[in-house]
Order: sequence, then C-alpha cells, then structure tokens
Amino acid sequence: MEHFSIILALLRAALKDPSPAVLGHAGRLLAALRKDGEDQQATQLAKLLEGGEQSGRMQPSRVVLSRAALPGEAITPNVRPPVDKETGAPLADIMLPNMLELAQAPVLNSALRGSVDALIEEWRHLDRLRAMDIRPPLNCLLFGAPGTGKTKLAQIVSREIGLPLVTARLDGLISSYLGTTARNISALFTFANRYQCVLLLDEFDAIAKVRDDPHEVGEIKRVVNTLLQCLDQRSQLGITIAITNHDQLLDTAIWRRFDIRVSVPKPDLESRLDIVNRYVAPLDLSQQERRFLAWLTEELTGSEIETLANAIKRSAAMNPGSEFSAIEALKVHAMLSSNHHQHPRWEQLLGPVEALAAALGSDRDLDFTQDDLARFFGKDQSTISRWKRKHREVS
Repeated sequence: MEHFSIILALLRAALKDPSPAVLGHAGRLLAALRKDGEDQQATQLAKLLEGGEQSGRMQPSRVVLSRAALPGEAITPNVRPPVDKETGAPLADIMLPNMLELAQAPVLNSALRGSVDALIEEWRHLDRLRAMDIRPPLNCLLFGAPGTGKTKLAQIVSREIGLPLVTARLDGLISSYLGTTARNISALFTFANRYQCVLLLDEFDAIAKVRDDPHEVGEIKRVVNTLLQCLDQRSQLGITIAITNHDQLLDTAIWRRFDIRVSVPKPDLESRLDIVNRYVAPLDLSQQERRFLAWLTEELTGSEIETLANAIKRSAAMNPGSEFSAIEALKVHAMLSSNHHQHPRWEQLLGPVEALAAALGSDRDLDFTQDDLARFFGKDQSTISRWKRKHREVS
C-alpha cells in the first residue's frame, strides 16, 4: 500500500488513547491488508495493535486515587515549590496530572508490567486497604541502569493514580553551606507532606549513600540521618518514589525504608523489538530489519536504542530513496560510537558479511529462516547458502 508508513504513524498516534472506532477501523485495515497479500504491512500493523493493547493498560484512566485516601491539600497551578534559602533556586518541579497526559510509558517486559499494574491498583484503592486495617506500602525504590525508563515509569504511575508529581533531583539539594543540605531536605518533605502528591526523588544515591563510605566525610553522613527521619514520617502521609542508577551505593538503612524495591532491567529481545517499532517510525523498515535491530541491540537500554533509531533516520533523510541502507547506516553509527566496539554482535556487523549471515541464521532467539536472510541482505537463497559455506570453510 502506498504511503503505508504515514498511515502507520497516524494510527500509532491515535492508539495512545484508543477509542472503539479507531480500533475497529484499524482491524478492518488489517483484514484488508491480509486479503490483498500485503503480509509485511499486515505484520507491522498487527504488532502495532498488539503493542497498543498492552500499553493501553498504562494509559490515562478514569479510575484515580480517592482524595480521602491521603491527607493534605490539593496542589493547584498557583502552588510554587520550596526554594533554597541561600540561592533562591527551586528544590523541586511540579507536574500536574494534565501535564502528564502525553507522557509515553516505557516498554517493560510482561512480568514487570504486570507487577507495576498491580502496584497502581493498590495505590488507587488505598481507602480499601485502610478499611481492612492494612498498612499500604507507600515507599517505592526504582533501580537499574541509566536509560531503562525509571523516570518515565514514575511519571506514568503518578498519572495513573491522578496525583501531581513533585520531582526533586537530590544532587541539586546539596549545598556547600553547613547545614543547608539537611534544611533543604526537610523543606522538600515538609512541602510534599502538606499536599496530596507523589514525591519523586531522582538521583537518590547522591544523598542516600552508605554512611561508612570512607570517601564521604562530614555533613553528608549527617544528612542521611535527616533523610531517614523524613522518609519515616512520610511513610504514613504520602507516596514516595526514589530512583537510582547505583543501588550498590545506598545505605542499608535506606533500603529498609522502602516496602517496594523494583529492579528495572535492560529490555529483553521482545521488548527491544517493541522499542525499535516505536522509534524507527516513520521509516518503512522490513520486519527482518526490525528484528535484526532488536537482536543487534542486546544489552542496550531503551534510551540507547532510541538514539540508534534516530541515527538510522538521519541517514535515511540524507540518503533518500534507493540510496538508503539500514545496514550501512548501522555501520556508520558503530564507527562513530565507541560504546559498541566491544560487543560481539557489533563486531559481527562490521566483519565479513558471510560471518554475519551465519550468525543470524544460527541464533535461536532470532529464528531467521533462509528466506528471511535472503530478504534481509537483498540476495537470493543460493547466495546465502554460498556465504554460509564460505564462513564454515574459513572458521
């Protein structure tokens, strides 16, 4: 179908908040593509619809947290965050629920997505838990490598339960003035406890470090005690989410303050394919090229895959039409990025084409058929067979 990439982009935007009409028309289009033998386009649309249904569980919901479930005042657009008394700089940013409506949920594996959905349901119905004399878990720690979507996940959780998000980067609370860091922490928590909100503590390890760390002396050790006291007080008053890329640096007492500790891993193969499909639009890459990208990006985070997709799109913009090659764009990116040089799959990309074809054909997770390889490399199957034989002879 001509201009299918544009239609796919329009559907992707519509499926962020799908209506029955949109889903119905998308289903009719899918049936028509299959009837006309447009298998590649039908596969792309089916994947988009499947992803839309899954991510739809984390779309804005009419079921939000009961206002009576948490103490405090409602945050209005006129409310201003606390400031550092020495510099006048704000200690946090405030995002109201309507400002989070366009936030895009990170791609999570099915197990983690189910756990997050369960947590959101608990926080939406705190009144039910308290009615049964159950202490709800209100402190959550998200940890994992940079770029895995922890901040986006916190934004989605806040949006789903219908509360404003008060975000503070803890490294921004640190002051060179004696006593000011502890005062900033107290001011931040006093503000958050006054209002009904989700408190997001980003770069959490900047303050919550192990107190016997020989490299940290002076006030930072005393600051941890202030943080512990504030967390204890807030545990009964409001929801707190902390984020760190370096969980190994956290003080053990800090760990104990969090009822929920969630590891946000790097994406698995299926999740990487979902991320690729999200970010390569509006390029009309073949299904083989998309699966190859998912295979190639093993051990990369969602943020790194987005950067890679943008590099491919830049190459497509600079080399329109038949001059564009996704493989060549990847090779250029690999040569310009030292981050990938030590990964064996990127070494295979830059190596002999026969070795790459053999690696793709033998990978069980990728499950490329002989026909897939022929389509991917733009060759006939006899050429693929010859490449494989040549690789076996060399190896």
